[in-house]
Amino acid sequence: MKKLLVAAVGLVTVLAAFPVYAVDVNFSGEFRVRAFWDDNLFDGNSSTDDSSRFADLRFRLKTAIKAGVTTGVVVLDFTNCSPGSDVSSFQNGTTPAIPFPPIPFPPGTAQTGNCRFGSAGFGNSYNVVGIREAYLHIDLTRLGLYLGRQTIKVGHGIVLDSTADAITVVLPMGSTTVTASMLQVADLNDAAPTGSVFPNGVGINQDTTVWLVNVGMDRGSHLINLYDAFLYDQSPGTNNGATMYPTMPLALGAPLTAYFPGVNKLWVNYLGVSLDAKSGPLALALEGSYDFGDAEQGPGATDVRLNGWNLMGDVTTDAGGAKLGGTVVYAAGKSPSATGSGTVSDISGNFQLGNILLNNEQYSDRDGGSLGGGLNGAGIFAVKLHADMMPTEKLDLSGAVIYAQTAAVPCAGCNNRQIGYELDANAKYNVDDNMAFYAGAGYLITGSGAADFYNNFNATTGSNSNIWKLSAKAVFTF
Repeated sequence: MKKLLVAAVGLVTVLAAFPVYAVDVNFSGEFRVRAFWDDNLFDGNSSTDDSSRFADLRFRLKTAIKAGVTTGVVVLDFTNCSPGSDVSSFQNGTTPAIPFPPIPFPPGTAQTGNCRFGSAGFGNSYNVVGIREAYLHIDLTRLGLYLGRQTIKVGHGIVLDSTADAITVVLPMGSTTVTASMLQVADLNDAAPTGSVFPNGVGINQDTTVWLVNVGMDRGSHLINLYDAFLYDQSPGTNNGATMYPTMPLALGAPLTAYFPGVNKLWVNYLGVSLDAKSGPLALALEGSYDFGDAEQGPGATDVRLNGWNLMGDVTTDAGGAKLGGTVVYAAGKSPSATGSGTVSDISGNFQLGNILLNNEQYSDRDGGSLGGGLNGAGIFAVKLHADMMPTEKLDLSGAVIYAQTAAVPCAGCNNRQIGYELDANAKYNVDDNMAFYAGAGYLITGSGAADFYNNFNATTGSNSNIWKLSAKAVFTF
């Protein structure tokens, strides 16, 4: 009896203490199947065969394990066809292929970042697991730490909205929150083992780092974010092609040496502000960024000064059960006749304006990269009128008209900056809280300058052919 009493007391003691050591595990995620059908999307030229029809799928699983003040978060992408491009948003572009497992495609391959149906024959498509996010969140009450691969977004994401390996510190101070991050965008020394295809002489400093500070001020009716992002690349001639994403969603990036032969160091500073405000039926969203920097050409050569700026503004109002609004997007461009300077204006690859223009989903929905991708590009100026309505509680219909032109003359000898007019129509049907169907259509009536605009980023000469794109997807969330 005494032994049983002792055992009972011990069991009660253990059970009483158990919550102290309890681990809380939560799962959430998304299963998505998409389909695309488009024509002339990649070069604007009807004389080339660039029509595409394909479907892809992705299963994304998020696991959050909390014990004490620490939460470990891992987000996995199953059936991820191109992990080199999809795992970390900045790691795309002209990065050379790494000839050893487990990467089945070069990181710069124009894949969707998801598993295309039939991409390797009957039932043999690549089944790869990509690590979308993997970080620790340590909540110290007055201080928060995020350590590892995480999503970083400032403002409305026109300059930076990407996945990166980073160390982030969050300091809440009442209605003001200060966030500081160090993003390790690329590190060739760690990524390139002996005997790889990378050039000889890879050193410990051949990496790209971004230091970011954001001050967010929540005033109830409006939210203001002030940010400063400083990018430093000590060997841009080797690896900065992996961090560049152009303003147009056509090319996947280009090394700095394509623009500045002999460049061996680069720094760019991005100063920006964003605003969200609401008053009655009106909602306002603004963001602007001024960018400046320097590309060092090496001993005996003149440095190239870099500058540019970006702007996004949107106003939306409720009108008789519908939402009506207008959006303006601008990224400065560089005239071909300008010498001794370059532009670094950019609209992040993860910022979507329409179904065709400034839309990177054809490659992947999280692979845009950002921070200076519009290097020496023509830039863009676009105005969008949009409308959204819900005729039933399950059906959402929206449409848009977009006018776009380049911000600068796109090439020597070009006479027209007009890209054209885009017409969009989209629908979403919510089956229930977990299941939804989407459909979208876009048609770009190209202007007389569209061929020059495409030719600025593509070796194929365009012919001002109209562009269309159809898409559909089924999304199950849990």
